[in-house]
Amino acid sequence: MVDYREIVFFSLLGIFASSLASGLAENMLQEFISSFVMGFSAGWIYPVTVKMISNFFKGKELAIAMGYYSLAWPLSLVLAGDLLPFVGVYLGWRWGYFLISAASAITAVYSLRIPRAIPRKSHGFTVIKNRNVMMLSLGGFLFFLSYWSIALYLYKYLFGVLENPYLSGVIYSLTALPGIISTVISGKIINALGVRKVLALLVSFYGVLILLIPLTYVALTLGIIASLMGLIRFIITPANSTAIAQIGKEKSGSVSGFVNFFWQLSGIFSSSLSALVISSIGFRYLWVIMGFVTVSSALFYALIKVQE
Repeated sequence: MVDYREIVFFSLLGIFASSLASGLAENMLQEFISSFVMGFSAGWIYPVTVKMISNFFKGKELAIAMGYYSLAWPLSLVLAGDLLPFVGVYLGWRWGYFLISAASAITAVYSLRIPRAIPRKSHGFTVIKNRNVMMLSLGGFLFFLSYWSIALYLYKYLFGVLENPYLSGVIYSLTALPGIISTVISGKIINALGVRKVLALLVSFYGVLILLIPLTYVALTLGIIASLMGLIRFIITPANSTAIAQIGKEKSGSVSGFVNFFWQLSGIFSSSLSALVISSIGFRYLWVIMGFVTVSSALFYALIKVQE
């Protein structure tokens, strides 16, 4: 049986090699192939790490552990936003890839020091036939449909409204920066309210915040909205992971792989749908549509039945 640590190690090794290849690429074909390998390698990490965490932690410790694990998301976004532009300007764009490659190699070696997770036997749980898994997949698909739209187009919208690239960048960064705080406390919130309530309530509120974006052109107000989105977004992230672990139990790796397929698939649809909406009826209606999409995703989350 393949050790979970080996999967993490070889996945990070794939990111190391593909990042290095991207930095050395001389044409778009080479860059495309490198990006494909990078995405393929990265796709293994989330399901395996969720499985490992669910093996190591139980009960109320699980949500706390998922919160600390999810700290990687806002931290990586903030570091990438602050560090990579600096590296690109002073050292050249290739060095951003070289730094990622080096970090991946170091992390790959360190991953071999993780204690072995003891796999447990499954008890007749079929992922694709499980109602909770489908609700989590569909809810996540709709939620991430709007999330990818925000990630891809919010900065461009802010720049068009504020006509200030620096201010637009600061407000855009607020959709991630407050998440450093919220991920740390997310476990306590999830334990206090329960993962289903957290997902249903906070995803609904996140959708309302998206609906507020086109209602103001004031930088301060947009900054407050972005900050609240950042706080909430990174409570939703560990709540999703906790739900996967609680629903899947000994099959949490399979569950995370299945639902993550839907979540990543939403990115493909989101880029095309967002571009179509913007070109047809404009930016403001994009946020209206995505706000309602997010609120509707909360309905699927509310139907999840989880044993806390």
